[in-house]
Amino acid sequence: IIAAPNNTFGYDVFADGNMLIHQPQVPALPGNDGFKTREQAQRVGDFVIQKLKKGEMPPTVTPEELKELGVF
Repeated sequence: IIAAPNNTFGYDVFADGNMLIHQPQVPALPGNDGFKTREQAQRVGDFVIQKLKKGEMPPTVTPEELKELGVF
């Protein structure tokens, strides 16, 4: 979990010590702000990791999935 603009949060995803994803803003939504809470960033970051483990590349996140994860 990383600090993002305007007192928000984002996430980085690493594999074997290499950064795969740097996500300082909420994916699938307009704007540059990050998640309102660390917990939201963690939930979506974990969700993205699960997509990667299933071989989904790129591991896109839809607005519907964000709703299911309780982000908005």
